Amino acid sequence: MRKKYKLKPNMALVIVLVLLLLSSSIAVYFDFIIVSKIAKLISVTILLTFYFCQLNKMANVFLTIFFVFFIGDAFSVFEFGDLAYKLSKSMYIGAYLLLVFVLLGKLKKVKFEGLVTVYLVLVLLLNTYFLYALYSVAKENFVDTINLVLYICHGITLIAMMYFAFAVYLSRETAQSITFLLMVFCFVFSNALNYICNLYVYYWIFEVFEGVLHTSGLFLLYKYVYDHHTNRNSDKRINLTAYFVPTTNKLREIRVNF
Repeated sequence: MRKKYKLKPNMALVIVLVLLLLSSSIAVYFDFIIVSKIAKLISVTILLTFYFCQLNKMANVFLTIFFVFFIGDAFSVFEFGDLAYKLSKSMYIGAYLLLVFVLLGKLKKVKFEGLVTVYLVLVLLLNTYFLYALYSVAKENFVDTINLVLYICHGITLIAMMYFAFAVYLSRETAQSITFLLMVFCFVFSNALNYICNLYVYYWIFEVFEGVLHTSGLFLLYKYVYDHHTNRNSDKRINLTAYFVPTTNKLREIRVNF
């Protein structure tokens, strides 16, 4: 009798997102812009559909974040002038500020001691320096003051989000904090590639990686919210190795000869 294997919802979601990103990447390479735009627009819809098929509840702040991301994607897809770009950037800034608000709730339990404080100061200084360096190079490319202000606010928001996410991870090192930190990295590098394509030089591979990182960040946000509602009281510490590659004592004892 044949065994029936049931595909887990999260694995099905990963497969759907991979197929979506693959089709979007091929469309970018062959300059089929409409396909990549549709793929970007429906990413949040797919994530929310899979989420509510498994759980029937979501905190208002997380639902608002997904909704704001969707509006930002919609304005970036349906380009109807410079106003759409400004509205899209404003929506993304709003979504990142809401994520910072979520992190502020975690920071109440954080204690800054010893090397943690040194690491955080170094991260803050490095990020501030990189933002200033980018600003000094890119400010001549902005002819509109509003776009320049949005660029500065966007950069400051990303730095704050990365700083707080790193602070929470260093102090707690839970699976949730690692997920949030990886999500922040995805959004930061996605936006960096977006600025490179728009302000410096366009290359299709940069746009592909931007889309992959943006969608990966949304998926990690989905994972964070899902874990938040299913493991609310889970504060077990975990390292990055265990997060990515879970193992056992038996596996550690296996010897591999080359």
